[in-house]
Amino acid sequence: MELQRDQEVVESFNYGLPPKDQEVKQKLQINFSPLEAVDPGYPAENSIMGVRVEFVLPFENFIIGGVFSQVVHVINRQVRRQNDLTEAEANEMIAPLLRLIERMVYEVTEIALDKPGIKINFSSNTL
Repeated sequence: MELQRDQEVVESFNYGLPPKDQEVKQKLQINFSPLEAVDPGYPAENSIMGVRVEFVLPFENFIIGGVFSQVVHVINRQVRRQNDLTEAEANEMIAPLLRLIERMVYEVTEIALDKPGIKINFSSNTL
């Protein structure tokens, strides 16, 4: 599958203290949405997908959460919904956003905690 990617967008990124007397659950929500081309000259054989990750990562003394997104152009293939992608293709499409989350969590925790950052790893056979 050939992909052309627009720049990743960090819609929000939050580092903060957990709420008192309230349990925060981990969340990782991944969405794929077909987008319509606004350029009438856009190749009909290509598809445009919006990829979006919402996450909440609770740790013992803080919580990290956010929303990251990216527009991905699928070359020479029609993709109208997430079911049109294999698991491997979906993983390939979402990988840059997950790597960006991993990097930002590491960098922010390194600065905020004044020690080596926390490494998270989304690498998995299933998402």
